[in-house]
Amino acid sequence: MDERLKGLKRAMKNHTFADVHFSEEQRMKIRNQMQPNIEQALFSLLTERKTATELIQLLHVKGIKSIWQNEGLVFIKLHQAEAAGEIEGIWNAQGEKSYRLTKKGQQKYVEAAQQKWSLKGLLHGVKPNES
Repeated sequence: MDERLKGLKRAMKNHTFADVHFSEEQRMKIRNQMQPNIEQALFSLLTERKTATELIQLLHVKGIKSIWQNEGLVFIKLHQAEAAGEIEGIWNAQGEKSYRLTKKGQQKYVEAAQQKWSLKGLLHGVKPNES
């Protein structure tokens, strides 16, 4: 099976995509769009109230590498989103703060998700080889 997939990949490269070339800028843009954004990952997890500790654990489970060895970044993003009115922090009786999305945050999350997975946006500016 593995050999058949390699053959398919070679055939696609040599025939189907032979005239399509990406600039380095376009490659970097696509790579960045494919990598999970911490803010997007946080918003996706905040459909229900969660504490920062729970969010960090879930981001680790999701494999968000940018927070490894830098978990403080999650707190920075939470405070920025809270200041922007995209999430709200709620203190409980035990002194723990949990977060949840506001309407503004839900709207931003939906818009960003739609834009991220737009094929037109990913392929904008791709030109066939003109030689």
